[in-house]
Amino acid sequence: MEQPPREQPKFILDGMLGSLARWLRLLGFNTLYYETQSDDEILEQTEHRILLTRDKTLLVRAQKHGVMVINPGSGLIQEMLQHLQDRLRICFLGDPNQSRCPQCNSHLKSTTRKEIQDRVPKKSLDRHHQFWQCLNPQCGKVYWQGRHWTRIQQTLDNLRIPPKEQ
Repeated sequence: MEQPPREQPKFILDGMLGSLARWLRLLGFNTLYYETQSDDEILEQTEHRILLTRDKTLLVRAQKHGVMVINPGSGLIQEMLQHLQDRLRICFLGDPNQSRCPQCNSHLKSTTRKEIQDRVPKKSLDRHHQFWQCLNPQCGKVYWQGRHWTRIQQTLDNLRIPPKEQ
C-alpha cells in the first residue's frame, strides 16, 4: 500500500537564525521568524511548527513543553540545511514557483515583465525574463533569478540526498 505524501514541515526560528529563515522561505517552507520576541512569545506560536534555535535555554524549555525542536548548528548555511535535511528526511529543492517571500513569508506568484517594469532595475528587466512577486500587498517585493541564483543552486547541489525512510 502506497504511503500518502507527508505534509511539508513548518518552521519557527528565533532571532539567531535570520539567514536560515530566508533560505527556508526561498525553498518553499512556511517559516515564521521572530527576531526580537521573547522565548515565551516564541513558545506560544510553536503549534504544528518545528522550532529551530541555537539557544540552549529555549531548546530545553521547548522540549519540556513537548515542542519538536532542533539546533541546526552554527556552521555555514549549507551545513545547517544538510543537518535539517538529514534529521527531517526531506530534500531541499530550488523551485522558484514554490518559493515564499524571503522577507515576509507570503506566497509568490509568477508575473510578467510588463506588470513589474517600473519596479525592477532596467538592466535586470533587460537581462531576465521570469519574475515573481510577493502576494502580500504590504510587501510586494519582486524577485528574479539573478547572479545569486547560481550560488543558491550550487549550495543545494552540494547537499547530500538523505536516505529514504524504511
